[in-house]
Amino acid sequence: MYAYTTFLLLAFSTSLSNAQNIFSALHSKEIREYKYGRPQQIVETNTFYSSNNTQVDKNIKTFDNAGMPFTEERYDETGKINAKLTYINDTINHLCLRRIFERWTNERYSKETAIYAYDNQNFLIRITDVDANGNATMVSELVNNDKGNPIELHLFDGRGRSFGIEKATYFYDRNIAVTTVFSNDGRNLSSDSLEIDFNRTDSSGNYNEHGDAISYSSRNLDGSRTLFESEYIYDNMGNCIDEKIYKVTVRNNGKKKRSIDRHFEKQINYR
Repeated sequence: MYAYTTFLLLAFSTSLSNAQNIFSALHSKEIREYKYGRPQQIVETNTFYSSNNTQVDKNIKTFDNAGMPFTEERYDETGKINAKLTYINDTINHLCLRRIFERWTNERYSKETAIYAYDNQNFLIRITDVDANGNATMVSELVNNDKGNPIELHLFDGRGRSFGIEKATYFYDRNIAVTTVFSNDGRNLSSDSLEIDFNRTDSSGNYNEHGDAISYSSRNLDGSRTLFESEYIYDNMGNCIDEKIYKVTVRNNGKKKRSIDRHFEKQINYR
């Protein structure tokens, strides 16, 4: 039972598909790499800092004429490609129809595809993950409210066996949704809250004039919270091309100590 519960939680939280959980389904149509203009290519250099290591990853992303993601290549610190995503899009309705995910490791090459289905209102209703041979490995069935936001996600394996269900309740006035994962026998396995609209700012004053958060906190597994502060540089189009994220420690005397946590850089080539 412990192994089953652990797998169910992992299946709802991490997957090839953009919508194996309600959070990713809710934001599956968003393009967060840029806000303005029509990029042709974006080269990202992402640096992650820890007490004993610094990791640098590089991504090269291309976009189609409609501004939708077309390819994404991921490289490790040695410059070797380790993953590639290719998108097949409906550029008229701005819908992703398929996402092909290729991975290279020292041992093998793998390929998986996520197939997306929509209703007549272009609401996402199903994601089917298939392997390189076209065999279904996982299926997500979604039920949406009248706004097109998912209120239920039913998860099945490739043989149609149910893994459980995730449900969401929306509080639009607070820009928050509360999600709960249930097992097949109705047991509550976990609950969480998530932000509905990333572009909506609150009145706390923790955002800059571009609508980007300059201070925020994240919840840790033990229930504690970690404070962060961000600094941004923008290009002439208004897109962020440099973001530094600092982890903040508040001393007993009230003074803050900042240490660099992540550094995201972008080179944007426009059409």
